[in-house]
Amino acid sequence: MNERSHLMDGLRVVSAHVIVLHHLVSYGPLASSLEHTWPGLFQVLYHYGRFATQIFLVMAGYLSAQALMSARVTSLGERLLKRYLRLMPTFLLAIVSVALVVTWLRPWINQDWLTEPPTLWQGVSHALLIQDLVGQPAMTVGAWYVAIDFQLFVLLNVLVWGLLRLGVSRDAVFMSLAALCLASQWVFNRDPGWDLWALYFFESYGAGALLAWSLHGSAGARVTARRVLVLCLLSAVVAGLVFPRPRLWITVVVCGVLWWGAYRWQPSARVSRWLQRHSDQSYALFLTHFMPLVVFNALWMVCDGESPRWGVSLLGLTWVACMGWSVIFHHSVETLMRKAWRR
Repeated sequence: MNERSHLMDGLRVVSAHVIVLHHLVSYGPLASSLEHTWPGLFQVLYHYGRFATQIFLVMAGYLSAQALMSARVTSLGERLLKRYLRLMPTFLLAIVSVALVVTWLRPWINQDWLTEPPTLWQGVSHALLIQDLVGQPAMTVGAWYVAIDFQLFVLLNVLVWGLLRLGVSRDAVFMSLAALCLASQWVFNRDPGWDLWALYFFESYGAGALLAWSLHGSAGARVTARRVLVLCLLSAVVAGLVFPRPRLWITVVVCGVLWWGAYRWQPSARVSRWLQRHSDQSYALFLTHFMPLVVFNALWMVCDGESPRWGVSLLGLTWVACMGWSVIFHHSVETLMRKAWRR
């Protein structure tokens, strides 16, 4: 199915903004203004806002599986290269712009929440998406997610390609994906030491992939995919109870919502255009929001800001600036770079 899901657009927009708000209350002195003014809201955003990435992971697995079902069959290498080129140019330009701004403002806000001064190896490791694997500090918030997203895409595509090359049935492919989901739920996702690797997050990514096959695969494939998906979701509920982890339950809820109505919700044409536009900008928002965060925290420190009320106002203005900068970045950088790569 090539129809665009307005529900997924809406989830993507909301999740991106929740992550931005989580970072706004996690870095810099402006965050303390919200903590003093609205401590309840601060605690929710600080402790739980990061779980919005689970929504992205489920939808990423869903869309990756949809691409594998595409009528246009491409080689494994072409798929991996295409994914890398989709992520990388925008990502690199975003981290370079953040590095320049942080370097410029460091004399005024030389605090431990700032990213480290960049080195050549640090930049190379980010370009290869292995920065966490080789122990290099992140050059911007969210860099880990881009690397994990690519790892998960590679894992899913290599697994499906390898199994099909061995001549196994489609049902065996689904069972293999389910086995990895269960291993992630019960073993890898319980150990924070694995959060540098795709297997830690495969419980959500794999569930999203199985959901796509259960909705859009051939008639026989849908039956098997739904059975193994239900098995994975029930296991996630139990695993989340035995070893409490909200991320597992979020995976179950998101899969349930998308299963029920990924294409059922049909808003007005005006709303659908708005959702599509902001959904398309969500990757730029995710990559670029740390730069306005640094700038406005620097302004607050240079002005010796103390009033919590003014601090919260400036924090809200920072959020608006993040949105504005992401729109500029999306239209002047991201869109143009993708057109150039397509040529």
